[in-house]
Amino acid sequence: MTDRTGIAALPASGAFLEFRSPGTAPAGGGRWTVLGGTAYCGSLVVLDGETGEVRLAEESGREDEGDLLASSLPALAALVREVEAVATGAADRAAFGGRRGAAVADAVRSAAEQRMRALDPELFTRGAPPPHWHTALLIAALAWGARPGEPDGLAYDFEPDLVADLARLLDEEDAAVRRYRPEELPAELTHEPTRRLLVEAGLPLEGEMLGVHPDAPLTTMAARYPDDFAELTHHLELGYWPHDLVIALDGTTGRLELPGLHGADDPARYLNRDLSALLYALWTYERVRAHWDRWEYGGQDWHDGDGDDDWTVFDPHSFLRTEVDGLVEAVDPESFATPRHSWRLLAEDPYTGGLLA
Repeated sequence: MTDRTGIAALPASGAFLEFRSPGTAPAGGGRWTVLGGTAYCGSLVVLDGETGEVRLAEESGREDEGDLLASSLPALAALVREVEAVATGAADRAAFGGRRGAAVADAVRSAAEQRMRALDPELFTRGAPPPHWHTALLIAALAWGARPGEPDGLAYDFEPDLVADLARLLDEEDAAVRRYRPEELPAELTHEPTRRLLVEAGLPLEGEMLGVHPDAPLTTMAARYPDDFAELTHHLELGYWPHDLVIALDGTTGRLELPGLHGADDPARYLNRDLSALLYALWTYERVRAHWDRWEYGGQDWHDGDGDDDWTVFDPHSFLRTEVDGLVEAVDPESFATPRHSWRLLAEDPYTGGLLA
């Protein structure tokens, strides 16, 4: 029988796993001890009393089923700590010289994966990617995409490469970004941090969520829609949003709004605190969706491996679907404040199935 002393080293929760007092698993022929479960699909985290391995298992599963999660209890505790360190480390504003963006997020994730390979070589040397950890690490690293901005600036600070990466996620072939020249920006846009962001980082083109014209000037809503929005003389038409909505940029504050045309059927006016929040939310969403698409359309079927490399329990779709709404909401909580806010409407749309339909 394996030594259970490592159980005490496990946290109450971490790395999208939840641990509790050990108990006997319903399945496993008496070999499995339940350590906890996943935070996303109800699978069990179990300790194999004969081999010392930790596995993901279903309550009704057979003892020969279950996906290897760690080769031992100490390895499991170390892997959890590594993912948690990635998730919380971004709060250190000085880390990476204060820089944030797509390249920083990738560098943090890559370095963490190398450390995790060293912590549990047996887990990572098998033919298929180990279940859970790759997705957990991807989600944790999203925190490195941006950091909270200064009090007199935008909601978030990030390198221009975040917008470039967002454009790549939207259209890998063209990856088009529109960066505005200073002289293109109208006098009504007096919010200097937004002006700098449009010049230095720009806006992605070819998006399904955010539709930006590649060369049209930024025009006030009053000039563009004189019959409907004559009073919006300092709001600029930034682009289009799902459900045939227009995004209006408040030139004074930088706030993004959805002026209504349909009365009671209109969503709440607030879209995002400013352009940086919208871009970071979109980048977060598109990174998650790209991971989703990898398994949905990319020929990666976790049930088609060979022998012990099969995943019989882990479902990345369930993981991503469970986490995506909270990730986007965390960028700008007010954007989900009521059932009538547009981001929340998109997330809870029963017809499309939500953000990862």
